[in-house]
Amino acid sequence: MSDDRMERVRARMIEHGVDVLVLRPSSNLRYLADSARHGFLVITPDGPPEHVRDASPLIPKGARVAIDPQMPARELLSIQERLGPQTLFASAEPLLAPLRMRKSDAEIAAMERAAVAADRAVAMAAELRWSGTTEREMARLLRVLLLETGHDEVTLVTVAAGEHSAAPYHRPTERVINPGDAVLVNIGGRHEGYCSDITRMFVVAEPPEDFEAMYSVVLAVHSAACEAVRPGVTAAEIDEVCRTAIAASGYGDFFVHRTGHGVGLDQFEPPYLTSADRTVIEPGMTMSVQPAIYLPGLYGARIEDVVVCTDIGARRLNQSPRLLIVTDR
Repeated sequence: MSDDRMERVRARMIEHGVDVLVLRPSSNLRYLADSARHGFLVITPDGPPEHVRDASPLIPKGARVAIDPQMPARELLSIQERLGPQTLFASAEPLLAPLRMRKSDAEIAAMERAAVAADRAVAMAAELRWSGTTEREMARLLRVLLLETGHDEVTLVTVAAGEHSAAPYHRPTERVINPGDAVLVNIGGRHEGYCSDITRMFVVAEPPEDFEAMYSVVLAVHSAACEAVRPGVTAAEIDEVCRTAIAASGYGDFFVHRTGHGVGLDQFEPPYLTSADRTVIEPGMTMSVQPAIYLPGLYGARIEDVVVCTDIGARRLNQSPRLLIVTDR
């Protein structure tokens, strides 16, 4: 259990007027206790934290309680019913998110190893035979590659070929991958507890007509968005840089999701690179940057890297080449 992290959490509890913090098996518990074991961890501003099967007896009636935001409703309702309406409950997100967003040197090193493992999986995927396989079969092979490169578990695999690459949240199907297809590949998993997340574009034999021109826009915008990550800017300002650049290229209507999201113990965590997120970016924050253009019925393109904000700007943890990956030559 990290004494430093625990003390920082307790300081925030006092600052926010919280009497009791209750965590359940989750990434928040792993962050504080290096474990995701069963039961609840009950923390007060003073006294040792207690790991128990039932948190209710340790919570005074009328207390102000911060609850793990990943707690299922059934667990929260059970605690609320036992303690009655005089006990106040709120999400622990405001306590924990600011601490978790700024990664330590050790966490950044772990995330870099995760990124290197994902890069290796992309390189190995480029050596596979793509033509004639299905999206679903290729997704299965990519899961194997992620595990072979040292990931402890696979958290996401997207293989979207041809017209499917224009669907941002596509799930692999029995669609056969053919020569001339652009294929969007998004993979990620946990490596030493920390998440990788990378998107690269493959083309089978040769790119479809006009695809390279569109891809060059995504590549340039990705670089601009990464360069915008620096201390003192807001998440919303990074998103605006990306959207302005895509709009200037004439594709503004075809970028339909956020510019990126935080990555760490969870695949998706604060900050979120959207117009609504006013989080000020600080050194140690790690996030994905993933601009994209999707042309319905034709194809889409996305590039995604995990970057860390340093004192002087962004450093990309992924080093896999961002040029189109041509397979089955």
